[in-house]
Amino acid sequence: MIDLSLVRSFSSELLNVGEAAPGTKAEEITAFLLKDKLEALGLSVELYRFPCASWQEHSVELFIDGKRIHSIAMPPSPSGYVEGELVQVGEGDKFSCTGVEDKIALVGMTLKDPDYVSAQYTQLVMAGAKAVVFYDFVPGFLRRIVTIPLFSYADGPGIPPPIPAVSIKREDAISLLHKKRYVQLQVKSEYRGEAVSTTIVGFNEKEPRLFITAHLDRWLSGAADDVIGLSLLPYLCELLKDQHEIAFVAFGAEEFGAPSYNPWYWAWGSRKFVEFLSKNSCLDNLLAVINIDVLARTPLTISSSGIEFLEAAKSVLGGVAEYELDSPYFDSFSFSSVGVPALTIHSLWKYVELYHTDGDLLERIEWKAVETAVQAVTQLARSIVEKKDNFFSYDSWKDELLSVISHASRFLKPPDQLMESIKSLKVDKSVARVLTRELIKVVCEGELLEPRILTSRAFPSLLVLNDLELLDKFLNGQVPESELANMRRRWTAGEVRELPAIMLEPLTRLFSHMGFECVRDYLLEVRESSIKWLEKAYIEVLDVLKRVKQ
Repeated sequence: MIDLSLVRSFSSELLNVGEAAPGTKAEEITAFLLKDKLEALGLSVELYRFPCASWQEHSVELFIDGKRIHSIAMPPSPSGYVEGELVQVGEGDKFSCTGVEDKIALVGMTLKDPDYVSAQYTQLVMAGAKAVVFYDFVPGFLRRIVTIPLFSYADGPGIPPPIPAVSIKREDAISLLHKKRYVQLQVKSEYRGEAVSTTIVGFNEKEPRLFITAHLDRWLSGAADDVIGLSLLPYLCELLKDQHEIAFVAFGAEEFGAPSYNPWYWAWGSRKFVEFLSKNSCLDNLLAVINIDVLARTPLTISSSGIEFLEAAKSVLGGVAEYELDSPYFDSFSFSSVGVPALTIHSLWKYVELYHTDGDLLERIEWKAVETAVQAVTQLARSIVEKKDNFFSYDSWKDELLSVISHASRFLKPPDQLMESIKSLKVDKSVARVLTRELIKVVCEGELLEPRILTSRAFPSLLVLNDLELLDKFLNGQVPESELANMRRRWTAGEVRELPAIMLEPLTRLFSHMGFECVRDYLLEVRESSIKWLEKAYIEVLDVLKRVKQ
């Protein structure tokens, strides 16, 4: 029987601390509340402190035509005072930067990608706006989203936001439309580039082989993101008290914290912790990581890498969740990106309307989702600790490779050496970790300043198969010409790299002025040329397989 009363009680205690931004006193208080809970359960607790960037709002005053509008600053907005005419520019990606120079822009966020605010902000900055007022895509809430000028998705230094940015409720924005308005905006905030955050590790006397994790920090209320996850750590410790090879870990600086205005600003604490573990040769003995974040709705989603962990989780848990490759939005990705099997149990995609809002409260949590997650975590944890390396479905890598190369062979015969390498491949723990690290990447489609949800994809160089398949469907009359607009630029984030793609989107306007036969003849030539991308992709996969056999 699962009794979540203690989880509710501890969640309320944590929420009473208030917003716990990375590197702040509130985050530290949250850390010590958890530390006390874990120590009371008999665990040894170590604190790993690390440098991070920190930002806090001190006050925001927004007056429009003399009337005060309730607003909050968007991290890491600079302090400053501006006044001037308010220009309404639109919502989501349907907005215009025309006429915003030396004015204050009012722009709507988008449900398609709540983090698109950084792209909107960047374009409005380039157009000369002197401040940006965002409003939400749902009424009733204030939302705090990190807004950094987005000139690259490389994991490295960026540039600070040059103008203030705040958000208001949707209904307040709607009341401002269709009339000239005058704005006075004062933001007082504090950015510290050399703050300190903390990761907490609670463990028994044995060397930890499995981590169960959550994160300490939160924007605004943060009940699902991630107070529930934190509150579950002591509860799961009780449920799994006979399993002495499990450590319970809470990361600081998940929501923000990467220094120097890195556009990859999130999951900083877990990245620093992975770096620490790697330097101390602790990753090899780590079996897996189970992360808990944004538990609020059913069905749950399990985002897992590598393929051997994803398939094993499916076989253990079955239909209690939806499954995908590990998402770069979670702390688990800090581990899976270096090859360690890691997953996050969450419901982020079903909770977007409350993501990072003041409406993320305990009363909006679907507790059945939390109960299901507890059952899933305990079931996975016991199975992993009992079976160890035998838990993982290592053969699934070989099956996946054979499947994707078989698909590709319809367009271009693979080299015999590649097929022989796959058929003779023996996947074990070390091989699977190399394959996960080398052959699963964060892939983006389209241009940088467009709405997008970052996703992990296996065999990224072979994604050109999707383009070839769509091209054949058009040539065979199975899809309309408008579908060609979906064939766009493809690239990886973090370690920014262009990927093979048939980019027809820029040509679709030209096609509308050409006869069908001319378009068809042109696309046949495109097809013949683009198939050559598969030769490069085959070589890339073969090179990885050669390395794992050495």
